Amino acid sequence: MKKALILYWHGLGDVIMLTPHLRHLYNQGYRIDLMCRIAVRKSRLLNACPYINKLIVVENPWRSRLGFKRQAELNIELFNRMKGDYDWAEASPRNTKQIKRHKIDMTSAELGLDVKDRKLEVFIPKNAEFEVLKYMKSDYIFVQTVLEFHAYHDWDATEWIKENLPPLRIIDLGYKKEFHMAFDDINSAFVLAREAVYRVFSSGVFVHACEAMGCTMDVVNYGRADRKVWPLEQSKVLRIREKGKWIK
Repeated sequence: MKKALILYWHGLGDVIMLTPHLRHLYNQGYRIDLMCRIAVRKSRLLNACPYINKLIVVENPWRSRLGFKRQAELNIELFNRMKGDYDWAEASPRNTKQIKRHKIDMTSAELGLDVKDRKLEVFIPKNAEFEVLKYMKSDYIFVQTVLEFHAYHDWDATEWIKENLPPLRIIDLGYKKEFHMAFDDINSAFVLAREAVYRVFSSGVFVHACEAMGCTMDVVNYGRADRKVWPLEQSKVLRIREKGKWIK
């Protein structure tokens, strides 16, 4: 099988939006080495992904003590040193001139791939299913509206949930909440989201995971206009809140 290398230093939700490209390359006969943030490895997001050969950790430029520009240069230098060992290699640093396009299409342009099938995927191993059974004894509302990063998307949905949803148990994976980082494998949290009766989110990884799983989302909140990351299948999103206003 041929070898491919991708430099992709973006977040977990972005990695889910990369799955159409991973699948496309795999179907072309490639196994992929992905240069990614440490969070991708630690989360086990891609542990069961058949398209991936290995993960190569690079520093997150947005969190680097060297600053974004210098760290990005170092990551690209490493990529350039490695790419000669591969049959195909491309980087996706994200060209800001392309921001009016959906991120999936933006990545296709950066990687030079003609990706027709844009369906997202998550890869949930059986042990991740078993890990969450103890939380599924009754119906519940799954919430993540306060994020560890991108605080401009944060939203305290407590009152909205009280006024609009039944009085069910709430499982909140928001930053600093009871269930935040409760699972070593993020796929277990995806199962928890999948099995919920209602789902209330701010823009983030769970929006993309639920789109991949075909789940209906009751609310997706965006603290700023960011339509390049909206789910492709809008029928799965019942309500959208953008910059504090309801637009759907």
